[in-house]
Amino acid sequence: MIPPAGIERGAQLAMYFADEAIVVTNPEVSSVRDSDRILGLLASKTRRAEQGADPIKEHLLVTRYNPERVTSGDMLTLDDIREILAINLLGLIPESEAVLRASNQGVPVTHDISSDAGQAYSDTVSRLLGEDMPLRFHEMQRKGLLSRMFGGGRR
Repeated sequence: MIPPAGIERGAQLAMYFADEAIVVTNPEVSSVRDSDRILGLLASKTRRAEQGADPIKEHLLVTRYNPERVTSGDMLTLDDIREILAINLLGLIPESEAVLRASNQGVPVTHDISSDAGQAYSDTVSRLLGEDMPLRFHEMQRKGLLSRMFGGGRR
């Protein structure tokens, strides 16, 4: 198997032998295009594809989602992403300072259960394990009077 640009050998091997795949994308055109290329490879360049077996079970995880930037047209909408990639949405992770903070501290953001990103990752894992979880963090949060006055932001 000859790798396309940007796909390393380790990723190819993991993909080749996969039974299930979580395709992670950001709500940006270039990221969604790359994810579409990966989906094409999953459908054609895997052991399952070569053997004519059932296809790899594909899941979509959208990260760094910011409803305000979506509304202003700076990011693709969730519907646009789902239409382009045409796979089931597993999770939606909001753009969050908690991710940077966790990374700088060297701890998984899932340990910060008070953060929106930590909660969203926990929701995603629950869905992967078969639980029915509502999709959160995909709409703009309306700020209350105190938040507008004192600049309350996202965690």
